[in-house]
Amino acid sequence: MRKTGDKMEDTPLLTMTKSRIVGEQPDISDESKALLGTLSGLCSFHSCEDLASFLFTDMFRQLVGEGEPWIIFEIGVYKDHTKTIESIPVHDGITLADGAMTGGIPGNLTVVKSQDECSETLSIWHNYVINA
Repeated sequence: MRKTGDKMEDTPLLTMTKSRIVGEQPDISDESKALLGTLSGLCSFHSCEDLASFLFTDMFRQLVGEGEPWIIFEIGVYKDHTKTIESIPVHDGITLADGAMTGGIPGNLTVVKSQDECSETLSIWHNYVINA
């Protein structure tokens, strides 16, 4: 992650943090515990591609597991933390839910099953809510 400076291109685009636990946390490795600790704070990403790439890493998938969803993350616009969606890792992808029903995600709910699909969905949502 780059250090945030004064230049416009250095400003992060999106944030992500642990929102809440919704099920029984499975036994996780020490590496996953460290990642969960990091995600309990506010993490920033410089592009939709960066965030999508992270969500589909082996490291993140090991943390969230293959069973029933047990944790929900919040993804937000860096420049306006009131604009958020929920990210719920599921066994075959990531559910993105727009509880504010902004219209940036068709039907306010989608399951993305690839990094590219996730990046595109995040980009459309981000562009929609910052221009609304």
